[in-house]
Amino acid sequence: MPFSAKSPARAERGLRPPRPLAAVLLAFEAVLTLSTGYLLALLVAARDSIRNPAEPAAADGEPLRLAVLIPAHNEQSGIEATLESLAACEYPAGSWRTIVIADNCTDGTAACCARAGTEVWERTDATQRGKGFALIWALQRLFEEQEGSVEAIVMVDADCTVSANLLTAIDRRLRSGASAVQVDYVAGNPEDSHVSALRFGAFALADTVRFLGKQRLGFSCGLVGTGMGFRRELLERTPWTATGLVEDGEYHLHLVLAGERAEFVPGASVSQAVPTSMRASSEQQARWERGRLQLIRNWSPRLLGAGLAKRDVVRIQAGLECLLPPQSLIAAGNLGSLLAGLLLGYRRLSGLAAVSLVAQATFVLGGLRLVRAPAQVYRALLLAPLLVAAKMRLYARFLLGRGPSGWVRTEREAPPGEGS
Repeated sequence: MPFSAKSPARAERGLRPPRPLAAVLLAFEAVLTLSTGYLLALLVAARDSIRNPAEPAAADGEPLRLAVLIPAHNEQSGIEATLESLAACEYPAGSWRTIVIADNCTDGTAACCARAGTEVWERTDATQRGKGFALIWALQRLFEEQEGSVEAIVMVDADCTVSANLLTAIDRRLRSGASAVQVDYVAGNPEDSHVSALRFGAFALADTVRFLGKQRLGFSCGLVGTGMGFRRELLERTPWTATGLVEDGEYHLHLVLAGERAEFVPGASVSQAVPTSMRASSEQQARWERGRLQLIRNWSPRLLGAGLAKRDVVRIQAGLECLLPPQSLIAAGNLGSLLAGLLLGYRRLSGLAAVSLVAQATFVLGGLRLVRAPAQVYRALLLAPLLVAAKMRLYARFLLGRGPSGWVRTEREAPPGEGS
């Protein structure tokens, strides 16, 4: 048989992967493209929310009697700033109380808070350790007090500072009909390092932008563990039982499964100084990502099942959002698909990956612009590949069975210029 050279078109077809592999690669990239499409939809809804805010009407009646719970484990060095910011809140005197839960503390947290005139509840339990258990204990004790003494509960972490309108904003939304609310959560030190600037961007995109979008679309916005407010009746009919690595996300999904929604209050905020080094940030990320995998396993199937059975889009959305990959994994997956498509001559795969990469970049840059991120956040994006690589190593650790399995306190870093 005479020799005949293959045409370029035939040669290109010869490089393509077998059909089963091609189908798997295309399905994988389709999931990533759907994820970026969902994020873009949230960005559009968030922009509309900012341009056309729909604030609830002011509720009549007296302000709610509030209890602000602050779970604290060895927070002596920083809790005074939290208490000072709360003391500056614009809320009627006598209508609220602050309670610090000194949980298994071995430092002077309790004495420090008592000297400041703050009510302190000390708890010691060597087996049930962590924020979730501390909240269960404190809420039970609080509700055993005289009926009606507290009408709503606000939860603030011991390493946060709050905006002066925190309590008034939460009170207004709760008295307007909400049962659970979440204020804006901000990384307060983007100027300290490139790592903290990246964390500012991550918080802004994952919390502010997505919460605004979900609120606009009628979904449950989510809870982030600090700056949360609840009606007492809600916590009594759906008790706090969350004790996992991400107890806030766990309780949020519990609420959604029970038919409740958390509403976003963007006009008030809590601010937290985030780690400035890659090592400390990675340790915090390891706990969050391990917790997220627990949520997928324990809650996503239940929410999807209940949502489909009841034809409830709020439950379905919450169950599906558990499966949404982090930005770093979306970026790594898109880049991998793009390279695979180019190397194998599979244009459909590389084209879809390119579209998804553009959509992701639009979400990131558009979201940062929406929240008016400082210039150092945009500069820090140049280090995003290092963050992606760190996430890949983190998931490799998980596949090898390594990583945190229980609650671990994030170590506090000394402010710049202090200590070593």
